[in-house]
Amino acid sequence: MTATRVLFVTSPLPQTELFVEYLQETLKCVVEACHHEAPLPSSPCLVLIDSTQCSLAQMMRWSHIDKIAAFNVEHEDDAISLLLNIPFSGIFYRQDSLEQISKGIGKILENENWLTRNIMQTLIRHYRQQQQIAFQPVMGLTQRELEILSLIASQQSNADIAHRLMLSQHTVKSHLYNIFRKIRVHNRHQAIQWAHEHLNLYIPKRTTEPES
Repeated sequence: MTATRVLFVTSPLPQTELFVEYLQETLKCVVEACHHEAPLPSSPCLVLIDSTQCSLAQMMRWSHIDKIAAFNVEHEDDAISLLLNIPFSGIFYRQDSLEQISKGIGKILENENWLTRNIMQTLIRHYRQQQQIAFQPVMGLTQRELEILSLIASQQSNADIAHRLMLSQHTVKSHLYNIFRKIRVHNRHQAIQWAHEHLNLYIPKRTTEPES
C-alpha cells in the first residue's frame, strides 16, 4: 500500500506551520506536524524527522516505519552516521531548497530513495567491510564485541547500544571493558582509532566522545 501522507516529526516552531502548508500545496497530499512522542502511525505514511529537534534514541523509536527520512541534516558525515543506525530512505540537508525537499519527498512517496551516490557508495563499502570481519577473529574479540566496537565507531552511546542489542547498560559496559583490555586502549576515542586502523570501519570525521 502506497503512502499518501507525510508526518513531520519536530518541535512546534513558528516556521513549522508554513513549511507544512508549503508541502501540502506542492505535494497535494496530507502533511501533519507532530512531536517525537506522538503515537506511531497505524497506516502507511512517510515520516520526516527533524534531526535538530530529535536525539538518535528518539529517532530510533520511528525506525520501523517503512518510509522514513531525516530533515535538517548539517553535513554528509552526519548523514552517514545516521544511516549506520537507522534505515532512512532519504536525507535532506539544512541548505536544501524547498524545491529540492519537495521533489525528494515526492520521490520517496513513489518508493524511490533520496540519497547521494557518494553516501550509497560509502554505506556499501562499510557493510562489505563488516561482512569481511564477521568471520575473522581479531585480537581475541568475540562477534558481539566486534559488533559493539562497530557501534562505538558510529558514535552510539551506551544507552543506544543497549537499546539496539537488547542488553542492559551494565552488560554493555562489561563488553567495553573487555574490548578495551583486549585491544589495549583506555577510552572510546582510542578504540575508535583502533577500529579505523585494524577493521577499516567507517569513522565520521567530526567525532564526539560519548559516555564511557
